[in-house]
Amino acid sequence: MRKSLVFVVLIFVLGLAIGLVVNEQRSGRNAALEKPVAKAPEPDVMAEDLELIQGADGKVLWRVRAKSAQYSMDQRIVQVLRPQLTAYVGADRQEVFIKSDTGEVNQQSNTMTLRDNITGRYGAFVLTSDVFDYIGAMKKIYLKGRVGVSRPDFSVNATTVEINLETRELTAAGGVTAELIPSALKSFNKEKQK
Repeated sequence: MRKSLVFVVLIFVLGLAIGLVVNEQRSGRNAALEKPVAKAPEPDVMAEDLELIQGADGKVLWRVRAKSAQYSMDQRIVQVLRPQLTAYVGADRQEVFIKSDTGEVNQQSNTMTLRDNITGRYGAFVLTSDVFDYIGAMKKIYLKGRVGVSRPDFSVNATTVEINLETRELTAAGGVTAELIPSALKSFNKEKQK
């Protein structure tokens, strides 16, 4: 009886030791497989309270004012905090004004993406969304996320809205709802005629 009890305890201790060794080897192998988290590259230039201006043919196309910015030579993109975009579009240089919490500006390709708490205006339109993309070469803007485009006589809500800045054509997609307000339409037309 004593020999069998010693034998059972010996098997238990041996099994426990083997389990600990195997567990240690597995955790060491998993640690070796896990890659260290790479830090974002340090920006080459940092600035506060700045203004970026893009122009062509002697005219300002757009300007972005921001609380702070970081520029990396490798990425050639300016990361901006609290940007305010003012763009001038069309032959009559209609003003587009947008502000947001964060954004990226690529002056070389004349594009920008603004994110988080997008609010702004384009002529009589009030614009809101989660993401705003400006593509200068195509002369288009894209509003994405919870998009709202309104003026006193109507409003449109959708998940995506494209605005052609030359033709002023608006295209909405994804869960589109639109509302016309006839009483405001009459007063809006009277104001427009003055």
